[in-house]
Amino acid sequence: MEEQKESLGGGSGGGGSMDQTAGVSGAHHIQANQVELLSRPPFPPAVPGPCRISVVAAGVTPGDGQVEVRGTQGVRITTGPVMVPPASSDSTNGVEIIVSELQNVTIQRGLLPDIDQKIEMTPEGITIDAGMGQLTIKSLTQITLSVAEGLATITLGPEGVQIKGLLIQIN
Repeated sequence: MEEQKESLGGGSGGGGSMDQTAGVSGAHHIQANQVELLSRPPFPPAVPGPCRISVVAAGVTPGDGQVEVRGTQGVRITTGPVMVPPASSDSTNGVEIIVSELQNVTIQRGLLPDIDQKIEMTPEGITIDAGMGQLTIKSLTQITLSVAEGLATITLGPEGVQIKGLLIQIN
């Protein structure tokens, strides 16, 4: 029998690298009732860096890498201070995206600035950009519809209705 050397590593007081890499040719499965991935700052004297978890399916060619996330009851994505909002909720039914009041939610389709479509929720309001037209809701008291890169707009607000454009025609 081959003699084994004790290797003290990350977290056990031993020296050496704190990084760990494992590679598998083929599939790697983890199965358990509950699985948790946690990224946190290291204990001193290690120098902390950004806490990050990346899930990437690179594929060989564009279009053959997929990341699939499924929950038979729901999928909940949260950001904000630790524990606020809670990362889990028994009432999740479907897909929930919850962020703190000062953060943004952006859904974008396309990579070209003048062609892409985007829905963005910010502290200032909600913007829906359909690519050639844009709807902005700053609150329930002001709604602006803009087309032709802002050349024509309709604004509904407490002062009334404001229509701006090169040609205005009301039938």
